[in-house]
Amino acid sequence: MDEKVELVERVNKTQVKQEVDALLNLGKAIAALSKTQFEAIPLTDVLRRSITEARKLSKGGAIKRQFKYIGKQLRDMDDEDVELLHEALDKQLEKDRSATARLHAYETWRDKLVEEGDVALGEFVSSFPQADRQHLRQLQRKAKHELDSGKSPTAARKIFQYIKEITAVD
Repeated sequence: MDEKVELVERVNKTQVKQEVDALLNLGKAIAALSKTQFEAIPLTDVLRRSITEARKLSKGGAIKRQFKYIGKQLRDMDDEDVELLHEALDKQLEKDRSATARLHAYETWRDKLVEEGDVALGEFVSSFPQADRQHLRQLQRKAKHELDSGKSPTAARKIFQYIKEITAVD
């Protein structure tokens, strides 16, 4: 009586639905990328065409059907390939986050230079010794004058651009 007992793994429908939703969201996230970011993602030709088509659509039902089709294509891929897509997407999004963080840092320095004057200028020059103290001081005075008189913040924009140039060298 050598009976082989096979255990059949029961499929958890909730887990399957969650996996399908995760792949659908992956497809939507890839479709939402900018053109340059989208081109940097390693996709099969069929999947790239499908996502490109979804990006062109504007009607709700058509978009929903297209993303279901994209989800099906993603389900048919190997787990390793899907993981590579996740990593490529994360890499593109991280570039965006770091670029945004840099812009916030530039804005913070600009605001600080305009509002705090010489104290902020000293901090900035000690952080970025290649900065031209005299040029920045002139821009600071102009920006402060423009702020006080309610004029367009031309000098503040120039400070922002100068900070961007100086910190890019660093």
